Order: sequence, then structure tokens, then C-alpha cells
Amino acid sequence: MRLRPDMRAHVLQAALQAIEEVGFDRLRVKDVADRADMSTGHVLYYFGNRDRIIVATLLMSEADLDERRRAELAGLTPPDALVRLVELYLPRSAQDVRWRLWAQVIARPPGDAETLARLDGFFHSWSGELAGIVRQLSPALDAEDFAARHCRMMDGLSSDVLLGVRDAGWARETALAAMRREL
Repeated sequence: MRLRPDMRAHVLQAALQAIEEVGFDRLRVKDVADRADMSTGHVLYYFGNRDRIIVATLLMSEADLDERRRAELAGLTPPDALVRLVELYLPRSAQDVRWRLWAQVIARPPGDAETLARLDGFFHSWSGELAGIVRQLSPALDAEDFAARHCRMMDGLSSDVLLGVRDAGWARETALAAMRREL
């Protein structure tokens, strides 16, 4: 039996709320169920376990951000689009839930090829968007190579932000400075 899309979104929104309120370390399926106004058994029936809820929440969060990113960048000049893409890519703080979801999923990756392909698709979506901006700013550069390298660089910068070693402003300025040097 499949969960209706509206109910699935409702449960995943409840999961985001629970993660924000109790954090990953203390998150239980009961926390999600309570916020979704469902029984724990009902949530488990559809999602199976806590890890699947986390992966599904990450997929929903990334899909929402992917749509928002496309809309926000559509009307911007290439230099402004570059800045906004970097701002959207990087965590806003050490508590950024989307990036915390990524950390959890990286620590316990899903085993099925379909989910792994969807997760990889988000990287390629970001990288493709950045490559499009780079082609407008510096047509002579290998835009795909530039985008892949700089997205992976931003992944590394994000780790420092999540660990609380550096702040989001530092990560943003570091990423933009590196990109501008090559552009």
C-alpha cells in the first residue's frame, strides 16, 4: 500500500519539524508521528524505519530547494545568480537542517540504487545550474569541470560550517573568491 502524496508530504513536514525541535540525536519515530497526528505504527507501516524517514525527508527538502533555486535564479544576471546559487548551496548555520540531513544520510547511506541515483541527481542539478552560469560568465572555461569541482569544494566548506569551526559568511566568501579567481 502506498502513502497518498499529500499524506506523505504531511509526514515529511512533521519530520522536518521534529528534527528542528529535538535534533537528530534524540529523534524518534514517535516524535514524527506525534507531529503528524498519526500513530507510530502508521508511520512505520509506510516508511519502515527512522533512516528511511530521514532519507525521504532529505529527498523532499532537496526537491523543494531545487524548485526554489530554479525560480530564484531565473531572473538574475549571471554575477548575481552566482552569488545566490552559492548562498542557496551552502548551509546557513551549523544547525541547517538540510545539511544535517545530508550528514545523516552520508553516515548511513541508503542501499537501493534508485535512492542513490536520486541523491546523485541533486548534485548534478546544482552542478548543471552552476555550469550554465559559468558558460555565461566565461565561455572559454570548461563549465562542467568548473562546476563539479566548485560544488565539491562547497561540500567541504559546508563541513566546517556544520562542525561550527567556521561560519556561513566565511564559507560563502571563500567559495565566491575561489570561483571569481578562475572566472
